[in-house]
Amino acid sequence: MNARYSDLPACPGRPARQRLWGLIAILALLAATAGTPAAQAAYTPEFDVDLVSSRAETAEGTAPRVDLYTAVRYPDLRFLSRTGGFEATYTITIDVHSVDDAGRQEGLVLSRSFERRVTVPTYEGTQAASIDRAVQGVDLPPGRYAVAVSVEDGSSGRTSTREMAYTVRPLGEGVSISDPILVDRYDEATRTFEPNVGAAISTEQDAFAVYYEIHAPAPATLGVTYVVTEQNRVQDRPSFGALLGLAPRQQADLGTPVAHSETLEVPAGTTPAAYRIETADLQVGDYSLTVRLETPDGEVVAEADRLFSVRWMGLDAQIADIEQAISQLRYVARERDVRAMRDASTPQERLRLFQEFWGRRDPTPGTTRNERMEEYYFRVAYANERYSRMRDAGWSTDRGEVYIRYGEPDQVEEHPFNFGTRPYQIWTYYRSGRRFIFIDESGSGDYELLVPIWDDRTRL
Repeated sequence: MNARYSDLPACPGRPARQRLWGLIAILALLAATAGTPAAQAAYTPEFDVDLVSSRAETAEGTAPRVDLYTAVRYPDLRFLSRTGGFEATYTITIDVHSVDDAGRQEGLVLSRSFERRVTVPTYEGTQAASIDRAVQGVDLPPGRYAVAVSVEDGSSGRTSTREMAYTVRPLGEGVSISDPILVDRYDEATRTFEPNVGAAISTEQDAFAVYYEIHAPAPATLGVTYVVTEQNRVQDRPSFGALLGLAPRQQADLGTPVAHSETLEVPAGTTPAAYRIETADLQVGDYSLTVRLETPDGEVVAEADRLFSVRWMGLDAQIADIEQAISQLRYVARERDVRAMRDASTPQERLRLFQEFWGRRDPTPGTTRNERMEEYYFRVAYANERYSRMRDAGWSTDRGEVYIRYGEPDQVEEHPFNFGTRPYQIWTYYRSGRRFIFIDESGSGDYELLVPIWDDRTRL
């Protein structure tokens, strides 16, 4: 993209996801420094990645250009002692295969590698909550692709890979729009920004922005509309015109907490644009963002979408009450495991058993993060925020249990005011072949599961 993006070798910033609980981080630090203070443990390099396409000027005219954004956390690299400090190196590799109309992967169309080097003056800097951010440009024609991005740590040789489907949209000679990218900070004066690589917004952030570029062959007056909708309710979303005519509370009730339209005066060429979104307007969950451009007479001339999530980052606070955290294990732990933790003779022993339980389920042992634990307690926090009742915490309700066990449903059907029936909801999980029905018998929002989750009648 044309806006400048600060790409420093050692750029501190907010992680895409909060580090695990301080005690676990301290234990990891002790393990890393044991034996030899000059080097870290050989961590697998965890990272986040984004692909953003925009229109670039070439000698032959215009063509799509894809920017590959990566963000690698310092503690997930292996630093070695060097004169004057510590150094880590890693290699980013992108492999792109074309995909046919039936979704079948075809031949390799692009393979590129990029080297990165990170230096810090002290060992403490290797463990800091800092991120090495990088952006690399590649040329891809319009089409559908299967993309694999890998990061290989230069010292340990360990590699992590992310795979994704990606479509490069045609960006013709008329008005077009780049892929939107979420940014944590944007300076309009200098046109520099800090991208939120991975599109995971922390609940600790006051706000974030969506950044994009408009390409116009001639000056134009355009209407731009920003719509943010809960991901599982996009297919039932009303038209943009209908949404904009509703009050904010009504928009939110339809799963669309953000719907805003304004007029832009766009000069010829490439124009950067950004729109600020208050995090407090969004609940924890997954969202789809749409940016649409229209002419004054309502003709849609360009549109782009972006998926993102709002994640609760307060894992520290969530498990500060170890007794409650143990109680909340009921959907994932055996009764004997929970009983052993509760019957522990000392708080230290209780904490050790709790850590061992999650350590056995850590998908990336040896790193400072336990992604499975993070996801579980994120779901607990989300259920508490969304499904709590007067007498019950959200995680202990029927809807909370299903959400914690199965995650965000693929589709939610709401029937709040059907004549002759109680209010009810239908949650469908196509990926796991399950459907759950919740009925509000009292009419007070106290939805109870019609059929137990283990019953074969919940299968599609």
